[in-house]
Amino acid sequence: MSIKLVTLKTNHTLIGDVDCTDDSTVSIKEPLQVVIQPGKDSTSSVMFVPFVEYAQEFKTGFKISMNDVLMISNPVQELEDNYRQLFSRIQIASALPKM
Repeated sequence: MSIKLVTLKTNHTLIGDVDCTDDSTVSIKEPLQVVIQPGKDSTSSVMFVPFVEYAQEFKTGFKISMNDVLMISNPVQELEDNYRQLFSRIQIASALPKM
């Protein structure tokens, strides 16, 4: 599983299992849209919103033309951990206990 952020030219950012099989398309499985929610006192939080989850391609992978992609990047670890936790029954430890 290669978890990446895919930012589209429409300025939507998706997180999901990404496979760049050729130079013309990118495939993304179980994509979620990353949404920044403004908060009080200049703070913000990140939300995940399902991206076309009712389509058959949600599990098998959407093929997106590279002409529609602005960039592909690596998420910060916390964002990746939160994504993996949503699609896994395994709890990811935030910190190891001190011995």
